Amino acid sequence: MAVTKAINEEKTSRKSRAPASRSKARAAVAEPVDGDAAEDPQAEEQAPERPYHHGNLREELIRCGKLRLKEDGAPDLSLRRIAADVGVSQVAPKYHFGNKEGLLASIAASGFRDLTEFRYSRMKPGMTAEQRLRMLLSSYVVFATLNPALFHLMFSPQFKGKDHPELIESASQSYQLLAHAASEYLRESGKAMSPTAADDAARIGWISMHGLATLTMEHRINPIGAPRYSKEQLLERTLDMVFAASRTL
Repeated sequence: MAVTKAINEEKTSRKSRAPASRSKARAAVAEPVDGDAAEDPQAEEQAPERPYHHGNLREELIRCGKLRLKEDGAPDLSLRRIAADVGVSQVAPKYHFGNKEGLLASIAASGFRDLTEFRYSRMKPGMTAEQRLRMLLSSYVVFATLNPALFHLMFSPQFKGKDHPELIESASQSYQLLAHAASEYLRESGKAMSPTAADDAARIGWISMHGLATLTMEHRINPIGAPRYSKEQLLERTLDMVFAASRTL
């Protein structure tokens, strides 16, 4: 029941910290930046009394982009609608992200930061290296199940890495967290490690969890003709196999 319990706990937590409605968001929005007012004659009338501090508008656009992504999906995501949600002119997203792909890449980068934060939030003091690695791996599946649209965007083939350095950095930090935990686990096991052992263990774990997360989201965890497992059973058996493989490195 570990996966279901974690998902339910996270959903309850999200409700308690749910963001304000879009209508409230518009009322709290700052005046447009860098010439937006000139593009939108009504911007001055719509602007609230308290302006955005420098940098906050970009994060607000990403936050509203995540909400739209969840509701509409990436293909139907519109810079104009996101700008309207935030309460600024349609020029504002273009200023910060260039185009729709730039905004999507920034949302994907934010998703990797969310994944890293989510993993840290489930760690507990006193865990062994094996427990930490097991938690990091299982948290990957839970996060994907809770955020399917965002998860798919994070690994979208449309992004060319060199064009989106923010996405490269956040994705790399997420993987390095896993690689470091794998290294600690192998070191704690007391076995002599090859130079590639930690990366191999992290890669095996990531491939297994990513595949399991994708199958879970698509409700295809049981092949036709195979014994049936629940999501929790399959996660635990997959983790056992990942650790068994890691001990052979």
